[in-house]
Amino acid sequence: MKSTTFSNTGKILLFALLLLVLQSCNHYRVLTTESDPATEYQEKILWSYAWGLINKPKEFVVPNCDNNNALDEVMMTTTFGGSLLKIITLGIVSPVKVQWRCHKPPGPVGGL
Repeated sequence: MKSTTFSNTGKILLFALLLLVLQSCNHYRVLTTESDPATEYQEKILWSYAWGLINKPKEFVVPNCDNNNALDEVMMTTTFGGSLLKIITLGIVSPVKVQWRCHKPPGPVGGL
């Protein structure tokens, strides 16, 4: 009887170990050719519900890049927990973390 309990406990421990070893994150990074950031990273977690049919998260307006500042860098990250949530809900709930930095404004053009 004890060997069956050990076997089940061993399977659970092996499964937990595999989850820890095989966890992953996805990182996507978009940079400009002349990276010159003016701000520190800002971040927001965007949520998609029902495969994007409910909230349609197609656009996100960056609130802090004003005065004609362009985006200098954008990173999108999916964590292990977010991936697990997406798998458990069959894609109905899907979070992604978006981070960005603004580019320095352009200098004056021309001379005196």
